[in-house]
Amino acid sequence: MESNQKDKRVYELEGKITLITGAATGIGLAIARKYVEEKASVALVDFNVEKMNLAVEELYELDPDAKLLAVPCDITKEADVINAVKVIVEHFGRLDVAVNNAGVAVSVPSEQCTLEQWNWTMAVNCTGSFLVSREAIKVFMEQGDGGALVYMNSDDALKPSRHFLAYNSSKAATLHMARTIANEFGKHKIRANSILPGAVFGGSELWTKEMREARANLHGFDSDLLEEDYKKHNALGVVIDPTEIAELAVFLASDRSAKMTGAALVIDGGGAGGFVR
Repeated sequence: MESNQKDKRVYELEGKITLITGAATGIGLAIARKYVEEKASVALVDFNVEKMNLAVEELYELDPDAKLLAVPCDITKEADVINAVKVIVEHFGRLDVAVNNAGVAVSVPSEQCTLEQWNWTMAVNCTGSFLVSREAIKVFMEQGDGGALVYMNSDDALKPSRHFLAYNSSKAATLHMARTIANEFGKHKIRANSILPGAVFGGSELWTKEMREARANLHGFDSDLLEEDYKKHNALGVVIDPTEIAELAVFLASDRSAKMTGAALVIDGGGAGGFVR
């Protein structure tokens, strides 16, 4: 009997109801996979219904007994977000974790950044995170037993890259949003923590052909060897994989981080030019 108890797998997120924005691809899908592996119930929130449905199929292949819900939503629209959170809570009965992962970027010289590009980037990265956070906080407070907010940020929030004016600004604002929430709602056992990766490859929708070429040209890299060239610009000589980000997202949603809030966990291999805090 004692041996069987020792061998029993402990699932870190078992019983937790989770929401992940931008869950159809890239980092969001990697987080969804890890959450399913840890036995969380997962609501996938994304505006791309086709890719989201494919993601759901993949997750059911990973675990046929997974508890999943696909929720079409444009997080830049207030009514969409309010409805999405309502649907999730009605379906699962509560909400424990909200992961603000959806994000976009445009790489242009700052003086060439258009108002349209600025508004789009801020709307998705900052306003979307605000709307999801606000609605999740309402649910957490009504439930009365706390909750966890996880923000997929960037090391650019603290160490801004060139030709990323809107992106850097949106990420800096979101980092401070998380810390403001941490400060204000700690008394309600609501935690808000951020993950700040360096360049993440491996299925991310952010790395379009145009984005790869723009960043390669800026740094003097070969766009066809972008991953290898990025390795030369950090202390460990690595690039970051979505699965590694997902491990941190599990940690910040779990009881292991129960006494952490307002934190910014940097995973960038040791960025060139200094270590961000």
